Parts: sequence; structure tokens; C-alpha cells
Amino acid sequence: MDNLTIKKTCIVGMFFVCAIAAPAQTKKELHCAISYIASSAVYINAGGAQHLAVGDTLSIVRSGTKIGSVVVTAISEHSSAANIITQTVPFAVGDEALIMKILPQENNTPNENEVQTSSQTPLVTNTLPDKAHSDENIVSGRAALQYNGIAAEDSRFNFSQPAAFLRLNVQNLFGTGMLLTLYDRSYYDNSDHYALYGNSSGLKHNMYTIALQHDVPNDEFGYGIGRMSSRYVGGMGTFDGFQFFYRYNHFTGGIIGGTAVPLPSSSFSNNTTKGSFFLNYRDGEDYSHYYDGTIAYARQMVSSQLDREFLYVQNSLSLGSDLSVFENSEIELNDIVSGVRKPAFKFSNTFLSVNYYPNDWLSLNTGYDAMRNVYLFETMRSLSDTLFDKTFMQGYRANATVRLSPLMTVSGFATYRTKKSDGYDSHTLGGTFRISDLFDWDTDAGIRYAAITGAYSNGTNFTIDINQTLFYVFDASLRYDYYKNSIAVLRQTYTTQTISADINYIISRALYSSFGIDDVFDATMNSYRFYAEMGIRF
Repeated sequence: MDNLTIKKTCIVGMFFVCAIAAPAQTKKELHCAISYIASSAVYINAGGAQHLAVGDTLSIVRSGTKIGSVVVTAISEHSSAANIITQTVPFAVGDEALIMKILPQENNTPNENEVQTSSQTPLVTNTLPDKAHSDENIVSGRAALQYNGIAAEDSRFNFSQPAAFLRLNVQNLFGTGMLLTLYDRSYYDNSDHYALYGNSSGLKHNMYTIALQHDVPNDEFGYGIGRMSSRYVGGMGTFDGFQFFYRYNHFTGGIIGGTAVPLPSSSFSNNTTKGSFFLNYRDGEDYSHYYDGTIAYARQMVSSQLDREFLYVQNSLSLGSDLSVFENSEIELNDIVSGVRKPAFKFSNTFLSVNYYPNDWLSLNTGYDAMRNVYLFETMRSLSDTLFDKTFMQGYRANATVRLSPLMTVSGFATYRTKKSDGYDSHTLGGTFRISDLFDWDTDAGIRYAAITGAYSNGTNFTIDINQTLFYVFDASLRYDYYKNSIAVLRQTYTTQTISADINYIISRALYSSFGIDDVFDATMNSYRFYAEMGIRF
């Protein structure tokens, strides 16, 4: 055996020893869903009546694939608020939230209505579940120390970065109903990569968010100030400034103003300003049955000269837990024609997603993504300015997931896009198979395959992963990824194999730790990637 094969065999062997040692326990899987997403919290349509508790960690699943996790920070009888721990793609209303629970001895066999929560239950807002009339501050968030590193065969690619970060949310600040949000991260680059970009120091400090906001649904006025983003006009991105709005029945009108956030994000812009006027309409019985739509006029100025002018449209529709639709679009009001700026009405970025859950065993998702270059007139730059995740492929996408049993799912997915500049079309076809609680050991496993035809290369991707949970405090996962692609122009084929191992350990109710290592093997560069984090939740 070569050294690579020996390393892989040892890692797999140690992992399965841990998995076999897991004891079988009597437990139930609680199925609930995200019913509302606020600027600082995710809301779940399950609460104390369904045996959720503050500190519980739920897996967020879309189309049978885990896309992140959240931790519960506040509980009411039939709903709860949670903070995001991890997410690989942005969460959406209707995404499943799952957790294995040991039920109380006096109620070991709950009826289906207790476990499968009702989507008709009104949810709490982003102000204060259960304690709305209290003067108590509700503090949530986490503080941690991190380390990221890369050890490569070519030392020029080595990377070492210790970091510290703080996420803080204070709801009902001093009994006022206001929300204080803070997200700050500082790091030091030990590898001198910062010098490549002309920086004089490897120590960096990023203030991503620091804002004070008041947005209570039944209040007539609302406002915000600080470094923040607006849930009404997401196309504005993050800005340093203010937001003020007034409500009348189902309508909310407001104004946003401030400066752009430069990089690094600890500094402030002194010549780029942003502003917007918006009108929002919302109507519905609760957070599972509603329509929410916004139209806004926005512009960006550089040194008092027009840089960009556009309309922003955002629509959300939920018809219960079965059907939800989300759309946003940006419409440019100016364009360059023969080197001259002229009025226009041109869609620049559009995102559409439709989720449909007709029954317990089938879920469907389809959508369309279009990223277009946005020309900034004053700064003479052309860039893609968009809200949605850039990992999505531009064009059409569809996904279908079938639950074969309570513990087994199979899904298929496809994407298609047209690249107009050179005539090459791109598409992806693939599928995933997952099984949960394997052998009653609280072990999850999955296999994924994708055939990728791109504009410039073709490839295949195969992934297998296994996850083991022990005693609800220890979680370990092992993943193998194989990717082979061919570049037609170069007449070359590249193969990359990656073995990843991750461990998460809840030390106590507040303390936690996470560790990860990737072994990357390809024909051009072999390397190890490390990640470690230790922190406290509060």
C-alpha cells in the first residue's frame, strides 16, 4: 500500500470503531420547519409543547440534504427562536428542522400532532417570545477562538490564521423592545500573505454588524441605526447609516440612508453614499400564511455624482407548510449606449425559488437565478452586484426528494444555463441517497453523484459521507469527495480527492468545540487544511 492509502484506511477504521461503540437509545425524531426568518433570528414552528428547550441544536434540511444547523435561544408554547450556527446556503421558509429527542417518561408515545407540529400556529416575532412585557434583556450569541491553516507540499501556499470573533444579540434591550446586534471578527495572518497586497500588518479587524433596531410588527414606527442591512431592501447590501419606517394597517413606508461599507469592514467610507425609499405591503393570518411584497427606489453616489440608480422588488408568499415562493429582482434605470449614459429599464439580477411539499414523502423545489453585470458610472467599474449566493449556477434549477421511509430519502437535481457570450450551454444532473439512524446507532450516511457539463470543462463528482452522534453531545463526520474534470481547450484531465473529518463536542450547556481536517490529494498539489474552534454560547 502507498502512504495515501494507509492514511485513508486508518481514518476510516478509527471512525467506524467510534460508530460501533454507540449505544442504542429510545428516542423520537421531531420534524418541524422554519416559518420566518428575521435579520437576527430564525423562527421554528415548534416549542415547549413539542419538548424543545433552550440550547437544543436542530439540523436544517432541504430536499433531504443538511444545509446547516441552529441553536434554540427562546421558547414559547408552540414556537421558538434560534440563532444560526452554520449554513452552507441561505435558509428559506419551509426548510425542515430536525432533532432527535428523548421524551419525558410520562409521555413516551406522543401522538402525531405533538411531533408533527401544526403550521397554523402563530409564531412569535423577532422581538421577544414569552417575555414581551418584561424588562429583562434576552442575550444570545457566541464568542470563540478560531484557527484556520493550510500545510502544502509547496510552502509558498501555506496559510496560518488564528482569530477571535463575537456574535451578540440582545433582545428587548432594557425593556424597550429594541434589538442590539453585534458581529465582530479579528484575525492575524502568520503566513505573510497580507504583504502581497501591500498591507503593512497581518493583524486585521472586521466589524461586520453593529446595529440598534426597533421593528415590532404592531408598533406604528420603527427604526435602525448602525452597520446593518435592511430586510425591506436587501439590494442595498450592508451599509453604515439609518433606517426609519412608518406603518399604516398593512402598509409600511420608509427611508434608508448611509455610506457603503469598504474593505476591510472595520473602516468607513467618506465618499460613497447609498439611499433608498421603499413601500412594503404585508397581509396574512400568521407566519405560515402570508404575502409580503416590497418595491424600492435606490441609488448610489460617489463624491456627489450618480454611480448607480435602480429599482428593487422583493416578494414572499407562503400558503401554509405546503407551498412557499420567494423572488427578488434589481432593475437598472440607466445604461451605457455608444459610450453615453441613457435612461433604461433593464433587469440586472433576479432570483426565484418555489418550494412545494404536497405530502409527507415528497418535496419539490424549482427556481431561476440570473446574475448580470452592473455598470457603475462614476467609478467606471462593471461588477455583479447580487444578494443571492454565488455558488448557485446561473439559469434554471430543480430538485425533487422522495422520502422512502422515515429514515431514508432519495433525491435528484438538475441545473441548466445558457452562456450567451460564446454559445456554450451548461448543465448538471445528479442524485443523492441518504439514510438516518443506521442500525439504531444514531448514524447518518449519504452518497451523492453529479455529472457536470460546463462552458469550458466537463466533469464528474462523487461524494460519500457518514455522521455519528454519541450521547447528544459528541458529533463526528467523515467525508470522501472525488472530482474529475477535463478541460477541452488544454486537452488535460485533473482529478482531486479530498478526505474530510470533523468533530463537534458540546462540553457543557454553554461551552462547545469544533475541529476539522481535510486531506487534499491531486496531481498538482497535495495539502492539509485545518480548522479548530472553541467558544461559549450565551
